[in-house]
Amino acid sequence: MNARFLTLFCSSLLLGACSQEPVTESEGGKSLPAPSDSATTEHPTEGMVLIPGGAYQRGGDAGEMGGDSFSHQSAYPIHEVQVDSFWIDEAEVTNREFAAFVEATGYETFAERPLPEERVRELHEDARRNLARLELMANRAAGEERDEILASIARIREASKFELLAGSMIFATPEGELYNPNDISQWWKLESDANWQTPGGSRTTLEGLEDHPVVNVTHEDAAAYAKWAGKRLPTEAEWEKAARGGLEHQPYAWGSEMFPKGEDVWMANIWQGEWPHENSEADGFFATAPVKRFPPNGYGLFDMSGNVWEMVSDFYLPNAYELASATVPNPTGPSEEVAVQPGETVIYKVTKGGSFLCSDVWCKGYQPGSRQQIDNESPSNHTGFRCVMDVVKSE
Repeated sequence: MNARFLTLFCSSLLLGACSQEPVTESEGGKSLPAPSDSATTEHPTEGMVLIPGGAYQRGGDAGEMGGDSFSHQSAYPIHEVQVDSFWIDEAEVTNREFAAFVEATGYETFAERPLPEERVRELHEDARRNLARLELMANRAAGEERDEILASIARIREASKFELLAGSMIFATPEGELYNPNDISQWWKLESDANWQTPGGSRTTLEGLEDHPVVNVTHEDAAAYAKWAGKRLPTEAEWEKAARGGLEHQPYAWGSEMFPKGEDVWMANIWQGEWPHENSEADGFFATAPVKRFPPNGYGLFDMSGNVWEMVSDFYLPNAYELASATVPNPTGPSEEVAVQPGETVIYKVTKGGSFLCSDVWCKGYQPGSRQQIDNESPSNHTGFRCVMDVVKSE
């Protein structure tokens, strides 16, 4: 079940454990924009870094297997991966860059499009059934348990008022104590008027956020931008190779210590304080930060930890690293036939790198070995992307 369904209708489940997303280049009936002439002919690797090919140890970080980091539970076993050299963007794609793409092509993101009428009917029917079930449970419950059920009913009724536009998932600091630490509907809200241009909903704009990473986009949207730019999305193996910065399986993109420059110098834009009620903003930011604001890793790449989760091209499976496809040269992840059940419309892709919401008590997604999933119906304001290019043989 995807994150959209979870926040609308399914309390008591995890966002990180409930998304998945494979997107074809013509998903939703929209063909991808043709590559930009300027992007493919004039300095095509400007703003990119060449990552040397070679082998490395891919997978979860020490001490996290079986722990409380939701971003590490599918990141084992650790295994050797061989990738060829490739070019990768030195930073996440920004609002300024995405705006140029939209201006040139007229592209409309998933969040800006109306939901199909059939999908709206499905969502409302699921809400009706779930509310009926919860109301029966409330009638049989008492005390604190009944209060929790009634709170879930209220949230579902509020979320069911969504407009016809697909919208996006927006983080909202919860009020009061959490009644269930795993119920994502307490801090994730579906906003029909939230998209890449209005990252927090209709009352927000991109003013002052031009150099922040673009958010509220799906894998389909990211793939469309990448094709227009003459690039593609990285594989999971390429992304982690780049994130490790040439280091030998260290727990952080910058090395072995969380604070190599002192405890008052944050190396990434992540959550500080009591999750999810109070972000102290010790790193200077509550939400996204401008790209390149934090120190680069050993390859000169910025924000490979934190800021926003980054979508890659691989289909998501929890046991992907146990499959033979994980250890072939230049792995691209499980095939669509393996990862997607017949008739399944909610499709899941891998995301890497963590975001401004990553906390030690929740996901530790900012560590290079972590991985989560995102589905094709649930763009969010903590997820973006960067692109890669193949190396021409003469290089």
